[in-house]
Amino acid sequence: MLALSVTMPGLVLAACGSTFPGNTLAEQVSGWAKTTGFSAQVSTVQGDLRRIAVAGQSPGSVRTVCDVLETDVLAANQNLPTPDHALTTFLSDAYSAAGTAGRDCFSSAGGSTRLTAAALAQRTTARRDLIKALARYDSLTVGLADGSP
Repeated sequence: MLALSVTMPGLVLAACGSTFPGNTLAEQVSGWAKTTGFSAQVSTVQGDLRRIAVAGQSPGSVRTVCDVLETDVLAANQNLPTPDHALTTFLSDAYSAAGTAGRDCFSSAGGSTRLTAAALAQRTTARRDLIKALARYDSLTVGLADGSP
């Protein structure tokens, strides 16, 4: 009897549809983007990625820039999942690569060329996956009057 009482609420919730407001996937994704500050977060992460592993910086400056990237990625990741599985996957992959880039970058501040190279490779991966996420977002919301995040 206990199993029935535990599974019934789950069945009732599943029958209600998405947990995101909106009648269509486009409306749900657009609403999610506005609620989470998606545009600002992606812009922040993109800016952080541009600043990591810049030659000529002091080790302390490198660590600060890389730590900021990790912090911003963790904040952006807290807004997942999105209403769309593919968008969630692209963002999750991008944030994972960006987080790895930040960790490698932080560790490379001591002069490790291997970790610097790894950070730059992960930065490239993160940028690519963010572009995929933005393209997916655009494809989902193109028909809305206000499709911008």
